[in-house]
Amino acid sequence: MNRTWKRSFAVGMCLGLTACGGMTEDPGTTNPDAGTSNAGTCTLAANTSETSTASPSGCPVLTRDTSACEAERKAQGLSGYWLQFSCRVSLSATTVSGAKVVRALADGQPDYKSFYFSTTHACYESYSGSIRNPNSIAAKSYTLDFPATPDTMQQSMQRTAIVGLALNGVPIYGNFAAPGDDIFTEAKTFDRCGAHPQNTGSYHYHSEPYSLSYDDARFIGVMRDGYPIYGRKDSDGSAPTLDSVGGHTGVTADSPTTPVYHYHVNEQTSTNSGTQGQKQWFLTTGTFRGTPGGCSGCN
Repeated sequence: MNRTWKRSFAVGMCLGLTACGGMTEDPGTTNPDAGTSNAGTCTLAANTSETSTASPSGCPVLTRDTSACEAERKAQGLSGYWLQFSCRVSLSATTVSGAKVVRALADGQPDYKSFYFSTTHACYESYSGSIRNPNSIAAKSYTLDFPATPDTMQQSMQRTAIVGLALNGVPIYGNFAAPGDDIFTEAKTFDRCGAHPQNTGSYHYHSEPYSLSYDDARFIGVMRDGYPIYGRKDSDGSAPTLDSVGGHTGVTADSPTTPVYHYHVNEQTSTNSGTQGQKQWFLTTGTFRGTPGGCSGCN
């Protein structure tokens, strides 16, 4: 592939195929499309089970057993969708600068197999349905503070790497790529479950995360401004009408009687030269509804 590959981004967020280093395999690995799933046990997938729903790429939506951490979370005063976060994510209620927040600690690794793990990793799988970028998943250390009472001070996500956290501890990125790159082209490098790592190994979602949600109303995670995000549909199965930042006020499975503001996975169409007309179900429109909380290890 005759192309000059970028190796940096103003906020350190090499997001995908064209911004993630040289087009070569990692040292010591083989072509991931030529292998098979590693025979070892993927411990990251412990306490998960497959549902009957799977994306066209073959990624099953998973359920996650959170019984081991439920009592601790309830003791923190957490309820609703916070109880759906995988126990691999540590949650606590605390105060920062006088404001109440929910603090999440996560290592950013997915709880399913991916061809972005090294071929010797127990969670590696072969997959030929997309183009593998030259990066591999690395364990990280993220600390995110979500405002307990979100505001409505809209602001752009453009200079923010991690804009939210999925319930399995994988970061959420915006609906954009590094300057000069096309996120619709980068989508060709998403793995079976809809994500990829950047050049420092930060695995992340830009679009519908298939192991969490596929064409449904499931809870996906929380954006850094404190608002939750759900799948394509409302809890009654209807398609929601969304505002300019990709959300609306209405009931959810976690708030069935009281309407609350929340985001949804939303379909967008490329107007870029080369990918014009291509569609993708993104997690954001590129704008926060409110002020994002703090994040350590996020850029």
